[in-house]
Amino acid sequence: MKCLALDFGGSSVKYALVNRQAQLEHSDKIPAPLDSVDAFVETVGLLYDRFREEIEGIAISMPGHLSSTEGILFDSGAYKALYGFNIYELLRKRCPVPITMENDGKCAALAEAWKGALVGCRDGAVIVLGSGIAGGIIKDGKIHNGRDFSAGELSYLITDPTQKTPLCCAYMSAAMHGLCYRVCKAKNLDLSVQDSASTLVWLDELIQMPYADPQRDLKKVKSDGIQIFKWLSEGDPDIAPIYQNFIRSLAVVVHNVQICYAPEKIAIGGGLSLEERIFKDLGQELCSYYNAMEVGKELHADVVKCRYLSECNLIGAMYNYLLHCHNNDI
Repeated sequence: MKCLALDFGGSSVKYALVNRQAQLEHSDKIPAPLDSVDAFVETVGLLYDRFREEIEGIAISMPGHLSSTEGILFDSGAYKALYGFNIYELLRKRCPVPITMENDGKCAALAEAWKGALVGCRDGAVIVLGSGIAGGIIKDGKIHNGRDFSAGELSYLITDPTQKTPLCCAYMSAAMHGLCYRVCKAKNLDLSVQDSASTLVWLDELIQMPYADPQRDLKKVKSDGIQIFKWLSEGDPDIAPIYQNFIRSLAVVVHNVQICYAPEKIAIGGGLSLEERIFKDLGQELCSYYNAMEVGKELHADVVKCRYLSECNLIGAMYNYLLHCHNNDI
C-alpha cells in the first residue's frame, strides 16, 4: 500500500509515494502554490492524476495552525490564501480518495518517533528549520496537540524581546525566511526575486527594515540557503553577524523547549540542518549558556539530528495517514 505524500513548504511542494516501510518513490518537488485556493487544489489534483493508479490515499503535511481532524487551516504559515478553509472539502471532489493532513512540525515528530531519531523515546521534541520553525512534541509516545491543536508552534517563540514586530519571533531569527530577509537587507538584494517572494514582501511591509545602502540599486541575486552558507564560508562580513544571531536564537529555542518540557531528546531537521556546522556551533552556544548560568547536566538538551532531514515531513505525513486510516494494523 502506498500514499501520495505532500509536504507543502514556503517555497516548494515536496512529493513522493511512500509505503508502510517509510520508503520513498518518485520523490521530487514543484513550486509552492501560495497565491490562491484554485492553485492549491490544482497542484494536488495534477499530482493525484499522475499517480492515481498507484495510491490508496493522500497524506498532507502543511505549515500553520490547523485542525488535523476537521481539516481546517486556521492561520500562520505561508499559505494565507487557505486560511479558514477546510482542506478536505476543497480536495474531495478533485481527488476522491482518503485524505489526511497534519501540521508540518507534528509530521516531523511523527516521522522521528516512528522510524527515526526518537524511536524508543516516550518524551521527545523535533525542531524543523525550514521557511519557518516547525515544532512537534511527542508525549508518552504520541503526538501532543495541546489546546486548539496549537502545541509546538515554535515559530512564535520570542527570541528578541526588544522588538515589537515579527523580528521578535523565532521564525525571523532562526529560520530561512528570517535569514533570507536579513541577508537581503544587508546586501541590498531585491526581495521580489527570492524564493517565497510574496511572503518576504508582505513581511517587509510590516517590518520595514532599511537596506544597508538605500541609495544603491537592488541586486537581482537570490539568497537561498546554499548561497548564504557559501558567503559565510568565504568570510563575508555582512553574513557573519546574521549567522551569529541565527545560532544564538536557535540556542534560545532549544534551551527553552528543554527547560519547559524536559524531553529525552530534541531532534533537529529541515533543509538548514544539512549544514553540519550548525550542530557544532549550536552545541558551543548552548554550552556557553550552561556555563554562564551554572546549569546542571540534567537540564542540558540532548540534541540529535533528525534521521530523515528534509524528508521527515513526507514520512510523518504517511505515518499520520496510517494512524488515522489503518490504526488497527500498523
